[in-house]
Amino acid sequence: MRHLPLFTEPGCFVAVFILLFQTKPGLGQKHDIDSLYQKQTFDTTKITGNVSVSGLIQSGNENRTVASLLSELTIGNKEYEVLPLTSIAYSTKPHATVENEYLENVIIRYHQKKTFYPAMGLSFEKSLLRKIDYRTSFSLTGVCNIVNKNNQTLKLGLGLNYEITHYTSNAFLLPSNEVDDNFNRHLKQAYARLKGRNTFFKSIIILSYDFFYQPNLENFPDYRWTLIGNLDIRMNKLLSFRVSAVDSYEAIVAQSVHKNNFRLTYGLNISFK
Repeated sequence: MRHLPLFTEPGCFVAVFILLFQTKPGLGQKHDIDSLYQKQTFDTTKITGNVSVSGLIQSGNENRTVASLLSELTIGNKEYEVLPLTSIAYSTKPHATVENEYLENVIIRYHQKKTFYPAMGLSFEKSLLRKIDYRTSFSLTGVCNIVNKNNQTLKLGLGLNYEITHYTSNAFLLPSNEVDDNFNRHLKQAYARLKGRNTFFKSIIILSYDFFYQPNLENFPDYRWTLIGNLDIRMNKLLSFRVSAVDSYEAIVAQSVHKNNFRLTYGLNISFK
């Protein structure tokens, strides 16, 4: 009986209660387990996106084929996202290749669920039609979630971009004031990007668009822009019929190259979550 007073002392009673609280999963550990589960769910990295293949066959006075591939992925969680965009276009006519274009654009976003968040962009591009051997760029932007609903999203990004363009050796008869003797351009640009998505009729029809505008900070009439637009009609949860349009404009281009370049193709789009 001399051991009973040990449990009647206030300090010993608290110690025993804490020991029982820690060993009983129904008291304290359930809350800890739930918190750990929520944290693990919050940090889970997911991959979503879509891949589309579209094309066009033209016959008549001049036979021509156009094929394009567009891949848009989203890799990340609620803390960050990495968004690689890949665009490949290939066009031929009898005995010649008209276009062989490749574009890789990677955006890294941090805390993208907030109204305002930072983003960084990297880009690589080359084009046979526009006589671009390669073009690389790096951008830093601030992004605003203007609209973020289930049936509509709209984001606006503003920032700065540094771009290097190297043209093919036959791009110019003589380099202009904007191009050095090695057919290079080094530009400091303002950068604006508008990206949106709208769904209609219970997500049966989906309209998405991505617009880039990049003026030269040292010469504002020297600018370029690109618009990528897609209209999807869902056939099932994974597959949809797609109409894809890509339009681009550059104020300064190589010899015998049109400033505006437009491409409209039709095909299939596969989405995955």
